Amino acid sequence: MDATKIVIEPSAIQSALRDETVLLDARKVGEFKKGHIASALPLSTYEMLVNDTSIEGIREFAKSVADRFNAAGVRMDRPVVVYDENMGARAARELWMLEMIGHRRARMLHGGLAQWLVEGRPVQNDIDLKTVPQREIQISVTSACSAPINEIARRADAGTLMLIDVRSDIEWAGKDATPCCKRHGHIPNAIHIEWTKFLENGRFKEPKQILKLLEENGISPHHEIATYSHRGARSASAYFSLRYAGVSGARNFIGSWHEWSARTDLPLE
Repeated sequence: MDATKIVIEPSAIQSALRDETVLLDARKVGEFKKGHIASALPLSTYEMLVNDTSIEGIREFAKSVADRFNAAGVRMDRPVVVYDENMGARAARELWMLEMIGHRRARMLHGGLAQWLVEGRPVQNDIDLKTVPQREIQISVTSACSAPINEIARRADAGTLMLIDVRSDIEWAGKDATPCCKRHGHIPNAIHIEWTKFLENGRFKEPKQILKLLEENGISPHHEIATYSHRGARSASAYFSLRYAGVSGARNFIGSWHEWSARTDLPLE
């Protein structure tokens, strides 16, 4: 996998904007007005939890996501760059959403706004958002980046799919109090690697370091791998870090623990 298809360095942003790249700020509400990169628009689908990762469920969800992107001026024929505070999970989740609806020219700002500022680049705090023309996005939903819940249930138990839980130690142990989940714990046979272990100084670790991390946990880069978290954001970051390291068989279980815990017919540890 060519890393430049996943991330873009701050030094390349101005050139990208001249090519009509759409720049999206995926941070929390309120952060945008404190300072953002010029030409950026605030957009986040973070609160949109995925309750059904079946083919039909993902297709229905994709329509709602596409409406959000359409409102921000996203077009399939225009490049997109998404950024967060650093190499955050929110930007990764947006990038995954773009990939899921069929966008082929979307990337994350490597190191996010923090890296932008470290390099002495300017921000502005105006909140006069430009008006963008509305035009329906012609989506083409892909399953290549998505691991549906029924496949997770079937293959993780059989050992034919390596499942990585990237949540915190507390969540893994089932000692969290996440209000939207009635059940707590982790999926049986999952391997626990917290998502921050794929990062260093707010950026993806070097590919050889990521591959070493997998090896230390008994995972081969040739395995089929699915990552999960709570709402598919931290796992999206881990998913793209694996792609960054050249792992071709990785996918993200976007429904993650939120969807799994709601299915009382599925086991947990």
